[in-house]
Amino acid sequence: MFRKKGRHANVEELSNEHFTLRKTACHGFPTGPTALGYDHEHQLLSVGTKTGELRVYGRPGVEFVAKAESGSAIKQIHHICGNHQLLTVSEDNVIVMWHMQSEHDLVLVADPSHTFKLDPEGGKQITVGCLSQLSGHLYFGTESGNVFVLDIGSFKQDEENTIFWNNATAILQPGSKTHPGVVKSLQLCPTDTNKILIGYEKGVIVLWDLERRVPVQNYPANLQDCQQVQSVESLCWQAEGLKFVTAHGNSGIYFWVAANSTPSDGPTYHYGTTCMAITKIKWLNSDSSPLLVFAGGVPVEQDGEEHHTVSVMQGADHVALDFTSPVVDFITILDPITQRGSSLVVLCEQELLAFDLDAPKCPQVHKPYLYTLHSTPVTCLKLYTGCPRTLYDDLVALGFNSSTPHDHFSQMEWPAMGGFVRACDPTTYDILVTGHENGMIRFWDMTTMAMKLIHELKTANLFIGCEPESFQDDTFSDFKWPPYRKVSTYDPFEDDPRLAIKNIELDVYDQTLCIGGNSGQVVVFSFRKQSSDVHLQCSQAEIFVGGSTRSRAGGLRNDAPLEYKTEQLTLPPGFQVVFCMNCTPPTMITALALESAWGLVAAGNSKGFVVANFLCKGIIFLHPTVQTDGVEARSLSRVQSFRRSLRSSFRRRSSTRPRDADDRRKIAASINVEMGVQQPPTRGHQLGKRAVSEPLTTMANAEGEATAARPEQIGTVSHLVFADTYVTGGGTDASITGSTMGSVVMRYGLSLPPPESRNSVLNQYFESKSYSLVHAAPVVGVFILDHEGVPLPTPSEVANRVVPEPDMQSPHYAVICTQEQIKLVVLPSMKQKRKEKVADSMGQRIIKAFLIRIKVANVPVTANRDWNAALLVLTNTGHLVAYALPDLRLVFDQEHFLEPNNHMAIQSLTVSLYGELLYLHSFSELERYIISSYGFSFHTTLLPNLFKFDGSTEAVQIVSRPVTSSQRRQNSASAVDGSLEASGGFLKSPVHKSGSIKQSPDHKLPTLKSPEHTSTPIKSVGEAERKDRSPSVDVSKADPLKRKELSTSSVTGPPKPKDVSTSSVTGPPKPKDVSTPVRSPPELSKSPPQ
Repeated sequence: MFRKKGRHANVEELSNEHFTLRKTACHGFPTGPTALGYDHEHQLLSVGTKTGELRVYGRPGVEFVAKAESGSAIKQIHHICGNHQLLTVSEDNVIVMWHMQSEHDLVLVADPSHTFKLDPEGGKQITVGCLSQLSGHLYFGTESGNVFVLDIGSFKQDEENTIFWNNATAILQPGSKTHPGVVKSLQLCPTDTNKILIGYEKGVIVLWDLERRVPVQNYPANLQDCQQVQSVESLCWQAEGLKFVTAHGNSGIYFWVAANSTPSDGPTYHYGTTCMAITKIKWLNSDSSPLLVFAGGVPVEQDGEEHHTVSVMQGADHVALDFTSPVVDFITILDPITQRGSSLVVLCEQELLAFDLDAPKCPQVHKPYLYTLHSTPVTCLKLYTGCPRTLYDDLVALGFNSSTPHDHFSQMEWPAMGGFVRACDPTTYDILVTGHENGMIRFWDMTTMAMKLIHELKTANLFIGCEPESFQDDTFSDFKWPPYRKVSTYDPFEDDPRLAIKNIELDVYDQTLCIGGNSGQVVVFSFRKQSSDVHLQCSQAEIFVGGSTRSRAGGLRNDAPLEYKTEQLTLPPGFQVVFCMNCTPPTMITALALESAWGLVAAGNSKGFVVANFLCKGIIFLHPTVQTDGVEARSLSRVQSFRRSLRSSFRRRSSTRPRDADDRRKIAASINVEMGVQQPPTRGHQLGKRAVSEPLTTMANAEGEATAARPEQIGTVSHLVFADTYVTGGGTDASITGSTMGSVVMRYGLSLPPPESRNSVLNQYFESKSYSLVHAAPVVGVFILDHEGVPLPTPSEVANRVVPEPDMQSPHYAVICTQEQIKLVVLPSMKQKRKEKVADSMGQRIIKAFLIRIKVANVPVTANRDWNAALLVLTNTGHLVAYALPDLRLVFDQEHFLEPNNHMAIQSLTVSLYGELLYLHSFSELERYIISSYGFSFHTTLLPNLFKFDGSTEAVQIVSRPVTSSQRRQNSASAVDGSLEASGGFLKSPVHKSGSIKQSPDHKLPTLKSPEHTSTPIKSVGEAERKDRSPSVDVSKADPLKRKELSTSSVTGPPKPKDVSTSSVTGPPKPKDVSTPVRSPPELSKSPPQ
């Protein structure tokens, strides 16, 4: 049907071999953090979550991800320094040793031989733990008041060293048996590891001798004083090991000398007596300059606002760091030379922040990852891969406008910089653009594993009454107490939902940005390096007049359009407004198209669409899609009406036919799913079956309703696209093609003035014939192909020689993708040439469609491109399906890529032009996949490792990749032996031809192969925790046109880790003794108390 001609004749056709779906990264902040840990020797930061997920972070690109089998929440993390090992204590009383491996990939492996479970019955639920690095023992307290000991070497309980609560309180109460309560805190003496402090819930504090197994001292000395002290929440030794501090449930702080049973100072209430409990406290530095850090202890809901704080006190300097989400935990990091407090890392439920303890006022430390993606809810996102370096450099030069002043940021390096990555500069970059509920637009560098925020653009400043609150530094005011300082970036509250960004279009070459908002606002930005003064001139696009314009129920101002400011605005360097428009009625922008080379923008909503020229700042034409609310703006002749009525009758008649056994099984399965009964995945869908005529039955969804849009959605514009193609029988013209949920495709031709006149001459337009689809399914997307069936590139891509020029011979083609089927029609006649049915009787339908470019393996030197195009669609059941263009051959089908009930992931899915998939796994996390077998992304070539190797660097840099066939041929021809060599910004040889990498004498790297020269998929970071996907479907038997056999495709499985040998922990040296009076040991029992 489509014969390969001329320049594209040698590019191989796509097949199932070219598609391999694999997970490559997980970006963002972990959902539901519950624990925080730090390896002081290797500078590794670890976070545990409520779902049992464990993540370890080093320098950007070094990241370990694993998940506990039980899925129970991780409550504690203890790093074993020097061995790249760590211990986790879960909520289900399971203690697991994890090993970090980097031989072939960064893998975090749970050692099954080093797993211990304490029976929680009898009050043995673990509440707190303390690890002795020297003795190799983990001490953990329980609700029963007993402290148990786990030998890390053998991973068995050391029952002889168990500390029973009656023995611990033998000095305090030699005759009575009053239970001291739950063990709340355990702390080893820093100068004598044979001494451990035990803090109990009822105020009892015991200093226990681990060697002699006897209590040394009680604090206070009698039970009456313990009742006055109240509940012990946390305790901490001073660095010299002679004093310690305790924090209590009534926000009181006591200071103690280890040799004395009475407090040397306290109780001290820094913020009053009616305050929240202090949950954790740290005492750093020496007596001459003590540094106190504690969480909580502030007044309860002062001024009607709840505060989550971590206070830092050193001399006269006092600040209460105020967070917008509850504090989970914090750690303090010491300087390895001076042993003074260097930095503070605070983990909250919604963010992680670090602070410089050496600088005045504790400024924040810039973090290279773990940004708060959801600081305000994400409303849309779009991924652009292969962006030019000029755009990236310009965005980085601007920086991002944080709500915190720049003088509140420290120059300190991020404390977790462990591990190494391969060093080289990229030729192109991956940029993610996110729109947020408060009107913010953020640009993220996605080139590496570490998603980094590089620029912020605020649109709320353009509208009257929507300015964000300015930052006021009244932290150190003498008239405000407690001295709060708001430091959080997480601020999910927005009073005006009209500001939400719903659509984004970016031309990465012309650096033009267009956004569509929740209240009909459309703004076009152009990048400029100098500030400018402008007066905003808003264009009013009255798409629909009459009827109800209320788009939301309730609210006082949510139904009114946003008003642009009329006074002169000074716009800073960066993306500056060049055109703004309000669409009437003020409803959400549902479709957006931008063609910066022509100066055109198109926006659609639920009532129609508008096309405007942002260079002339004028509206070209309006196209309403409804006449009145819910009535479609199109008329049918009497013959057309009769034919539609007759066809609908046939459909209704055929839909009442008796169903066969297979259909009955499907209906039963759907009922079971609704009732919560687990069913095996069905293979009864009809993806890949080619329809030769119009279907006689309408597709039904899960509720049994037809897929036709509801009356109020008939006129909703679903897709808009600009293209230089055939609109009439003459030559090519600039055109705009729109589609609606009412199954209508509309086409308009546009005249393009000469380039020198485009800033002053408005375009003319002419309407072509609209195309109404008979099966009445909502249109998902329309894509224009050239004469050879290759998708038309944008003029910017052709001008920058990213892709070859299209074949402009007649005819062109259009791919119309609806929820039920995919059609290939000829332009300009709109005659159907091919059709692929997707709908089935179980309600499967397409909800998203994307054009992608898939790299091929064999590319002759004469070819001017190394890819072929495919149409990637996602169904409402979570299936991911790819069709080769232009013949609509099914080449890939992945079942259950997303769960059908995961609406957030399905609605947020975005696919880049080169086949990288990104979606919101949760409100704060993004999961990233790649679908091309021979394509790869930068972040998969970093070769992260725990050990230094030749070619690695301590600087945060990344590896480059070629983006065009000419660059790839040039790089392959200049390949050399040894490590990577960068010249002129291009990577000459990613990997040696033999597949080996030059090894350093101190560490041996694995043998790797370049993704450019092998079909073996690249293993991804974190594959060990990925669930197995369901196998793909073999549809070769369902091919009436003898298509190529489709082999089963599946997601690559996790790597099998090697057996990890248990490394024993060295025994402790002879410790110092704490200068405390030694009492004669009381009579202790050798069995647990009754």
